[in-house]
Amino acid sequence: MADFRSASDGELVILLKDGNHAAFTQIYERYWEKLYYKAVKKLGDESEAQEAVQDIFFSIWKNRENFQLRENLENYLAVAMKFQVIQRLAKSKRRHVVVQTLTREAEHAQLSESVGEWNQEDLEILQARLTAIIDTLPKKCKLVFTMSRSEEYTNKKIASELGISEKAVEKHVSHALKVLRSNLGHKSMILLLLNQLL
Repeated sequence: MADFRSASDGELVILLKDGNHAAFTQIYERYWEKLYYKAVKKLGDESEAQEAVQDIFFSIWKNRENFQLRENLENYLAVAMKFQVIQRLAKSKRRHVVVQTLTREAEHAQLSESVGEWNQEDLEILQARLTAIIDTLPKKCKLVFTMSRSEEYTNKKIASELGISEKAVEKHVSHALKVLRSNLGHKSMILLLLNQLL
């Protein structure tokens, strides 16, 4: 394997775009520790921090052919980690809200089982019903809604890929949510939120 320890970041990026594994490894070894400690400081969880770092480098390798560096690599990675931290903290907050909601519903229904058991059993049933209802949606509405559940797809990106307006995307998502609410009630919203987190 070639030794790129003396190569500049710019040179490594050029090699990375050509699929050079050694160049990618050098970038990883050069920056992973700094990113990791920054993530630990912000997230307060070593395992979560490791995942954040891995996600960043996985994304870089996956999109290497189109990788564009408009600033120095260290700044690029720092910004990437900032977004990772924001996303993970937001997910953690949403998960906490969901658990609180499930707890209140369990207490209101006077369920004897624990929230964990209620969560596991109830949501499996809801998941099956949710999938069945989504399958009844018009083809394009179903596609738009499914894409919208993924964090990788913003309304703008969905509109671009499907050749429709952002307003049309919003209309499809709104219709899908209306159908779900009418068939499942407020629990469907909880399940959709959980689907984004798991």
